[in-house]
Amino acid sequence: MRISTRGVYALEAMLALGSQPAGERVSIRQISEQTGLSDSYLEQIFALLKRGGLLVSLRGNHGGYYLARPASTITVGDIVRAAEGSLTPVNCADPSAHGCERYRDCLSRPVWSLMEQEIAKFVGEITLEDLHRKFAAWEQDTQMDFFI
Repeated sequence: MRISTRGVYALEAMLALGSQPAGERVSIRQISEQTGLSDSYLEQIFALLKRGGLLVSLRGNHGGYYLARPASTITVGDIVRAAEGSLTPVNCADPSAHGCERYRDCLSRPVWSLMEQEIAKFVGEITLEDLHRKFAAWEQDTQMDFFI
């Protein structure tokens, strides 16, 4: 399974938004400057995240984007699904997928279904809050010591 740049950047943008104080609105320009991602690509990603119920946007002078729910309730799986559409490693593992005439007879389908379940379980257990805590601890552990 390969996550596209859309999924990777969606997670990065959500991490940037999640690092803001609760309810604080942030512009696409601010997220762009913080992440180095283009405004136009972020607009596309934010539209998906908003449609997925993960972001709220307000227009006007004091407008911007903010998380629709607390960071402790938004998982990596939520973000990837909103950006990518699915966590299914191959289309034929999805019973709603059309076009695979071997769906019922495929001998390898159980492998793909199991893989999808394990991926969903893994990304469903990691929240934005978890990632912020882990990154903060990692940054603290990796700071260089210049004392002699």
